[in-house]
Amino acid sequence: MTDLSEARNLPATLSVTLSFTDEIRQKLREGEGALAVAEAYEIDSPDMAQVAADELTTVKGAIVKIEELRKGFLEPAKKIIDNANALFNPALDGYRAAESTLKQRLAGWSEREKQRIALENARREEEARKARQEAEAKAAAERARAEQQAAEERRKAEEAEARRKQAEAEGNARAAAAAAAEVAKAQERAAAAVENGEAKAVEAHLSAAASVVEAAPVVQAKIAGVQMRDNWSAELRSGTTPDQAKILIVQEAAAGRMDLLGIIEINESALNKLAKALKTNFNVPGYAAKNTPIVAGSRK
Repeated sequence: MTDLSEARNLPATLSVTLSFTDEIRQKLREGEGALAVAEAYEIDSPDMAQVAADELTTVKGAIVKIEELRKGFLEPAKKIIDNANALFNPALDGYRAAESTLKQRLAGWSEREKQRIALENARREEEARKARQEAEAKAAAERARAEQQAAEERRKAEEAEARRKQAEAEGNARAAAAAAAEVAKAQERAAAAVENGEAKAVEAHLSAAASVVEAAPVVQAKIAGVQMRDNWSAELRSGTTPDQAKILIVQEAAAGRMDLLGIIEINESALNKLAKALKTNFNVPGYAAKNTPIVAGSRK
């Protein structure tokens, strides 16, 4: 296996030396005592106020100088840190690009799989619907056939019943008994026809139900280490500009849509800039321009 440090000429170590100069030591010692000097000032006259103002100017200049010294002192360390960071960037860029590519391809596969499964389930549902329709038609045909057979047997039973009554009226007991037996048999056959027809209708429904179970909906396979989740986001409607959307949101909020207040942000930086520019002419609903003077000394 190729050593990456050899392939990219990566250094084995990185080091830097930071040196305190006499100037830096002196300025740091002076700065550590600056607060005690400032606290010693008792401003009780214009002359003392001027002395304090001169000291303020000196302090501000010292701050600038210390910042410059610190920047120069840390520059070698910052540079080596930047160089060290840069050594890791190619590997991170490669992995991040690989991550993005794999995510895109997995997302594309997932979407294609969803479409395939949707089409397959639609096909299966159509087959199930046809099976149910065919079962309904077959069941209806079986019931109709059974009813036709039962009606024929009931007709025969009615004719036999008429013969039985006539035989009884004529006093022919044997003929009446034979007719009565024929009535019972015809009624039995009619009931059997209805029962058989219903059984065949139920069988047709059960057969259709079994075929529907066999065509159960397809579900997307789960891939270990990958979780596809919804990622909803808001986007401008077609033909609507950001400024138009702001106006619509403000109008809806003013009309009572209190839930929209959470997405309306006040830009305080812009408000402060406007107040500085307009001063007493500042006019923004709910806000007023306030002047808070601050001490600003000069720098030597």
